[in-house]
Amino acid sequence: MYRLARSSITMLFVVVAAACQSATKPETGLASARARWAARGPDSYAVTVTHLCECPPEASGPVRVTVRGGTVESRVDTRSGIAVAAQYASAFPSVEELFTLIDAALRRGDSNVAAQYNPALGYPTRFADGDPAVDAPLWVLSDFEAR
Repeated sequence: MYRLARSSITMLFVVVAAACQSATKPETGLASARARWAARGPDSYAVTVTHLCECPPEASGPVRVTVRGGTVESRVDTRSGIAVAAQYASAFPSVEELFTLIDAALRRGDSNVAAQYNPALGYPTRFADGDPAVDAPLWVLSDFEAR
């Protein structure tokens, strides 16, 4: 039942992400978003990261990622209030780390890379590294707060 619920949620995010995709090429979107982030993004912020995948619950979140002065200060599971174990930290990237993941996927030439960005600040709001319907990871960022 847990697996079925996760699959249903994943499909919902895929449909929403597909409906909201911009007509621009992923590479162009990334460059434009990075430029907006470099110009307007704060050095200190908090954002909730959900990682949808066929993975253990500890690697899916949601997790509140707090960044101070450009460095990740903490990653805390929003349900339990417990810090994320080091082995799962990479499942919950900062904005900068997510830009790096998107760039790496584009450089590999993956055909199913899809990303959406906040129109004002440029940070990624969704990133699918392949087809989430076949177990590719999907990251969703929400509740962004400049600090």
